[in-house]
Amino acid sequence: MSEMTGNKDAVSVLGPLLQSTDDPCPLILLGAGASFRSGVPTAADAVKQIARLVYSERVLQNTRPPERVKPSEWEAWLHDFDWFLPGIDRLAENFPLAVEHLLVPAEFRKRVLLDLMRSVNGISAGYKILADFVMRGLIRTMLTTNFDTCLPDALRERQPHIRHIHEVNRGPGDYDKFNVFSKCQIIWLHGRAEQYSDKNAAGETNALDQGLVSVVRPMLNPSPIIVIGYRGSEPSIMEGLFGQHKEGRLDFPNGVYWCVRHGESPHPNVEAFARRLGSNFRLLRIDGFDELLSDLSKELAGHDRYASSAASGRLIEDSQVFDERVVEQASIDDIDMDLALSILSEYCKKLGRAALTRETLPALMREQGLVVPNSGSDKITAGALLLFGKRPQDFFPHAVVTLTEAGKKREIYEGNLIAQHRRLLEKLETTDVNPLLKLKKRRQHTDQSAYPPRVLVELLVNMLVHRDYEIPEPSSIELHPGVEIVFSNPGALTQKVAGKVTVEDDGRIILSEGVTDQRNPSLCDIFFGISAMERAGTGLIDVGHLMLGSGGSSAFYHNSSDSRFKAIITQPQASAGSRVIARSDVPTGLYVLNTLPFTVIPETVSIVQLTTPLRYRPREIDLSECGTFVDRGGELWSFVPLPILTTLLEPIVDKGASKAVPRKEIEASSDSKRVLSWLLRKHLEYELDTFEEDGLILEDGRKHRAYFAGKNRGERTVTWSSAQRRGNKRDVVKKRAEGTRAWFENEGFGYEIVDMGGMWCVRIKPFYMFTGSDAITPLPAFTRASKATRRIKFDRNKNVEADLAFWASFLGRGAETMNVGDLHVDDLLIDMTFLTVEVPEIGMSKHEPEHKNRMSA
Repeated sequence: MSEMTGNKDAVSVLGPLLQSTDDPCPLILLGAGASFRSGVPTAADAVKQIARLVYSERVLQNTRPPERVKPSEWEAWLHDFDWFLPGIDRLAENFPLAVEHLLVPAEFRKRVLLDLMRSVNGISAGYKILADFVMRGLIRTMLTTNFDTCLPDALRERQPHIRHIHEVNRGPGDYDKFNVFSKCQIIWLHGRAEQYSDKNAAGETNALDQGLVSVVRPMLNPSPIIVIGYRGSEPSIMEGLFGQHKEGRLDFPNGVYWCVRHGESPHPNVEAFARRLGSNFRLLRIDGFDELLSDLSKELAGHDRYASSAASGRLIEDSQVFDERVVEQASIDDIDMDLALSILSEYCKKLGRAALTRETLPALMREQGLVVPNSGSDKITAGALLLFGKRPQDFFPHAVVTLTEAGKKREIYEGNLIAQHRRLLEKLETTDVNPLLKLKKRRQHTDQSAYPPRVLVELLVNMLVHRDYEIPEPSSIELHPGVEIVFSNPGALTQKVAGKVTVEDDGRIILSEGVTDQRNPSLCDIFFGISAMERAGTGLIDVGHLMLGSGGSSAFYHNSSDSRFKAIITQPQASAGSRVIARSDVPTGLYVLNTLPFTVIPETVSIVQLTTPLRYRPREIDLSECGTFVDRGGELWSFVPLPILTTLLEPIVDKGASKAVPRKEIEASSDSKRVLSWLLRKHLEYELDTFEEDGLILEDGRKHRAYFAGKNRGERTVTWSSAQRRGNKRDVVKKRAEGTRAWFENEGFGYEIVDMGGMWCVRIKPFYMFTGSDAITPLPAFTRASKATRRIKFDRNKNVEADLAFWASFLGRGAETMNVGDLHVDDLLIDMTFLTVEVPEIGMSKHEPEHKNRMSA
């Protein structure tokens, strides 16, 4: 039988270890084997490459390139040195010796090693998965004997979601950033070549800096340690870091898990270490670093370790970054926690993190630095107030956006940044701001938007996320119809960006690819996480390309005198010829769907088996304490946690048969899915009942409709706010006749719960109820049908969109979310922004006549 392969045994051991919520969190130590797939040579291959290079330069005097040096030449040459350890199985042990004796002087060593350790194959999958584990809190501290950049590069790809990457021992005595509570910490055991602190020579690998050991070893003692890709040949690690500190087998009580590839034998140093630790040592056979991490990723799908308040590692102090600073006057009551739960649930879903609940929300907000624990309570940061504040202008009056049209009409957009983003986006997407232009081309006129929609999205997000909120000035958008739009932000260029871009005499900025900085990392993290912005460094570059491709132009300015950044986009002129577009930009139409999505739904459904139908229940059972549920005769379905229900209904419950079922399991069955839809609808109706004081009532029967009743047997007017204007008046019940034949036209909507591709939604269908003289009782069905037929001819697309905007604002009571949970159910939220879909305008193929019109898909 062939030798066993695979990672099953290792995953069965390491999976539960990484899933555990116990502190301390496991540590991971990486050796050269972890970087093999990235194209970084192993120690043995590094010796070969060093030998070829030095032989080519010193023996052959560069008459032949290193790649043409034959093995017989450099092998014989190495054997002539008395420091060389012969034997093919000992070639890797010669790495520190080759560095010490061949790579001199120090500058030559640095140049060779930096070139040698380049990840020529790019960052491997294993490192990317490890970075994902760090983002999810499963791993926090990584020790490495390597000095290639695979690890920090992979972690940087996860920014801004990994906020800070702390690197320890980059140079001699560089321990300032060491923190046992750090969320992301790299400890360079042998330093970094860039800082001339790489310890790869033979004398240097015999012992670690005692200062480093004194800092790191206390953290290692109580922590589970996972070792991958490291042979264990260096005395500095095996004796200096893993040396015996306690009598007998008391070292590393939470275990050292040493991974070795199938078919390889552990180094004698590792075997001695295993004998010393006894049962505290586990040898795990794996296929390789990337293969193991890939299998662990599948095993750990949906698992997160949110930072506890004790392990946040953050103290109340003045942060250098504005959005991470604590606002002393603010409290958790100033935060719209429903909105935070809705947005951060979407954030976790997009990033593949565990489903967020009301219980885990505070821990995630601490982890993200939105709140900071302090003596048993949470302090609120500026970022949390800007993103989710109920009234952020109470703390930052200038955190608004002013919008002017043609220098006259001025609107102020306030509220938190989520609300500003949504309302400004609605405004910018209107045809008043972004009209269709008829552009003349060589053979025909074509219709296209004045500005590519993605351009407006990028510039809006750039304005909200990157502005300097310390400057007490608003941002502004100036609309010059038919000409241009100017986005203006307070704030000078950050020091990092200013040093990498060219600013001309007139203040115009010449952009460069990949130049970026995060003035407000908390804001960037959330907006990037919910896909509202592109990866850092691409947004403004894309704006330039898209405007050029559409026949328009863009320009970016920084005026140091008034510390403002300006982005100016100029639309193409309708009478001008269009430039040839080099990139494929298929025109799209944006359509508003009449569906509001559920953003947060409990992950489990309680199914309680009843021994007696509810109608025959004992009198002492109070159903009002049970919250919302669906009664199916012999069983009861609810989002209320199972222990609460079984306690409240104990006299008539079969506890053994009752169960909490994962929602995903229920959604896999069409029959169970219908019951789940029913339960969601009952929760919606529970919330709709609370609007009775506002005149909204549910229609009798199973019509699933609600409409406004008249006020005091007469007309009714409600006040609501739109994205463009506050305090709008809307007549929702209108009198249409007088005297004994009086009747009323009442606005209303039908509702149903639908599953749209795995997303639960509420579908809203506005309609008119026609009522009699009391303005509440519906007219007979045949009369209503006749009046509805005559009324529908007045409805147009624009009216329908206005109706949807009204209902979203009214039902959400002006908030971004609607909580339809009931007693014991806090995490059931509906986003009050209707879904939109971009539909490509499918034209004719290149073989079809150019004069044929495009049709939407």
